[in-house]
Amino acid sequence: MSEPVVITQREDVLIFDDIRHLIATYPPLANDRPAIHVSVNDGVVTVSGHVMTTNTRRFFLSRLTSVEGVKAIDADELYDDTSIRLEISRLISAGVQANIRHGVVILSGEPPQDIEGLAGQILALRGVEKVVSGFGG
Repeated sequence: MSEPVVITQREDVLIFDDIRHLIATYPPLANDRPAIHVSVNDGVVTVSGHVMTTNTRRFFLSRLTSVEGVKAIDADELYDDTSIRLEISRLISAGVQANIRHGVVILSGEPPQDIEGLAGQILALRGVEKVVSGFGG
């Protein structure tokens, strides 16, 4: 007679603790910690928020797969400011600068003709939380 196979599931709180430890001990993630939101439900990790660079995002997601008990990862709402900056660069004209920090875009430099229109286009991009005008007046 064969022994029954017992499959144990790791508790979500332990998975969550490991992920928080990963964030706290990898310096680029530690800097982004206030902008990262994590939840775990039956081994499925949902990550949202913002990190500064594409490399940090890739590193974080690759490390999540190695956390014991993680069954799946939903990172559809995890954005990186580098990718947002690239999208914005297609919209702004010469003389306009865009600084991004955790999804908040600050526009400065030479004001475009249609500031409100530009702000609306930028706000429509995935991952952009807010647009602030820093144009002099």
